Amino acid sequence: MSLASPRSKPLPKLPLPPKLLSNEPGTWAYDTMSRRVREEILGREVIGANAELLSKPEWAKARASLEALNAELEAPGTTVLRYLTDDVAPDSAAWREILRPYVEGGNTWLDAPWCVTEFYLYRRVMESLGFFTEPEQFLDPFLASKRKGLASSLGSMEALAPKVLAALRPGEDVPLDAGLRLFALISLWGNRMDLSLWPAGTDGNVADAFAEVLAAGEANLLHDDFSDLLGVAQECKAAGGKRVDIIVDNAGFELVTDLCLADYLVTSGVASEVVFQLKAHPTFVSDARAVDLKEHVESLACAEGFPGCVALGERWRGHLASGRWKLQEHLFWVQPSAMWEMPSDLFDELASKSALAFTKGDANYRRLLGDRSWALDAPFKQVCAYFPTTLCALRTLKAELGCGMRGEETARAAAQDASWMVNGRFGVIQVAPPFEAESRFEAISGKYLDPALDLAWTWLWGYAWRWAWGDT
Repeated sequence: MSLASPRSKPLPKLPLPPKLLSNEPGTWAYDTMSRRVREEILGREVIGANAELLSKPEWAKARASLEALNAELEAPGTTVLRYLTDDVAPDSAAWREILRPYVEGGNTWLDAPWCVTEFYLYRRVMESLGFFTEPEQFLDPFLASKRKGLASSLGSMEALAPKVLAALRPGEDVPLDAGLRLFALISLWGNRMDLSLWPAGTDGNVADAFAEVLAAGEANLLHDDFSDLLGVAQECKAAGGKRVDIIVDNAGFELVTDLCLADYLVTSGVASEVVFQLKAHPTFVSDARAVDLKEHVESLACAEGFPGCVALGERWRGHLASGRWKLQEHLFWVQPSAMWEMPSDLFDELASKSALAFTKGDANYRRLLGDRSWALDAPFKQVCAYFPTTLCALRTLKAELGCGMRGEETARAAAQDASWMVNGRFGVIQVAPPFEAESRFEAISGKYLDPALDLAWTWLWGYAWRWAWGDT
């Protein structure tokens, strides 16, 4: 099946604001693309962390390519973008379309859209290291960093494990509203969900632990659609469990907290299966691939001296082996396109098979908003009215954009912290229903399909109508 064009798919219900650029000094976007990506990402996490490997003769070509990329980033305001050169890659055509207006327009690293250039940076690193052209040699440049992140979190996970295991224990009478609330907050706050949010001495008292965690986690919520999330979860459970997707963000402790949420979803009966949507190649340093998730589970199951981690790892091995958890990678998750430009195969799968999708992390959230400068109080349900299934965004704010937050809440955050939009202190739980029923019919009947498919559907529909009335 050919993919529908971006113009033919459901869109937000509000006029689209401008895309965020990186050419305004003093903004997070400018600092990211003018300094951070070269110094902290390319220089430290790619070249620096892999210096020994890159010094070997067989990696000379990769080293030269990375140094050329570094030279471009030394002058981001004057260096124009170019097309990718690894044409054999399965995402080559998609990236050519993404880059076309900016390459043909002579845009630089700073005056092309921020989301495009940031994702493009990581895709250029994959080009340099031969992810698609030399897969037998390729080594994830961020692997050591991801492993270090997991290893450093074992202590926090061990402290969290008794409470998580108690909440998941058969016979533990935890109401769905309390359990789902707890695990949604655990997943939302990720690395913040350490011992500071678990009071000492509550190992045997799940109810007290719930109360403490909810109070600590709710203080910095700027929007909370939990009642909508609970309603969807109750419907799923009443139906015997339905498929739930988690569009994953970071590896490390954050991924472990996502696994806690996924465990609760299947154990509570909300989900018949959880599908983890994962990155198809390394990106954004810590973003998780399928291989990372499997390695995390195995690392926990074999963590000597951490019995709580071992117990969780063994549970999660079982979920993977039984098929209650499934892992899926897609190239769309490592591209900068707005979520409303989702390719038809992925859109159709989520629309027809998934009852609920969680999105994690700031990069995924930016794509939900098309990385555009929406009014901060623009209704989330209207901005994300295009999404193929019920959507729950669990986001800690780490970029200068957002929507669905009341003015008094953003004013409160700004008064408390001048960096409230970028430092991860504040978060949101935002829910949007799937695109409207009439839009679903239009999508099926052809409005969102290619003209050839539209013609085929029209013929089939007419034939069925005549057959029903005996006029064939």
